Amino acid sequence: MYTNIPAEERLTIIESACKNNDVEEGTKRDILKLLKVVIDQNYFQFMEQTYVQHDGLAMGAPTSSILSEFYLQHLENSKIYDILINFNIIGYFRYVDDLLIIYNEKKTNIEDLFYCFNNIAPKLKFTIEKETRGSTNFLDLTIQREINSFSIDI
Repeated sequence: MYTNIPAEERLTIIESACKNNDVEEGTKRDILKLLKVVIDQNYFQFMEQTYVQHDGLAMGAPTSSILSEFYLQHLENSKIYDILINFNIIGYFRYVDDLLIIYNEKKTNIEDLFYCFNNIAPKLKFTIEKETRGSTNFLDLTIQREINSFSIDI
């Protein structure tokens, strides 16, 4: 996912977060300057060659997880929330970049939902793992659907 975070949106998202959290103007300016340095010096090495990564976030860089979390929270607040409401989603759970979505298949067309998620951002592509025999995997868990509950196994 890191390599698919669009460069052009990062500064805008962080600037908006600073404004929404009443960050003092001088501090906001410093944060944005530092972030620009981090973004512009996005280097990595492969087979003794050094490359400049022009888009996305560098794998393994300490700032990448923080910036991707900002980006995903921005998407959740600006786009995903409305999609979840429109599709009558019962539960939405995210751990880093893994999602678990609980829905009623009588009320929600999962293919349409999947299409909407894949059109949220041009470079982000979601995959889908549907329930099989009342069971699905999420992270290291197996979630089994029961009549009125769920059971979870590791």
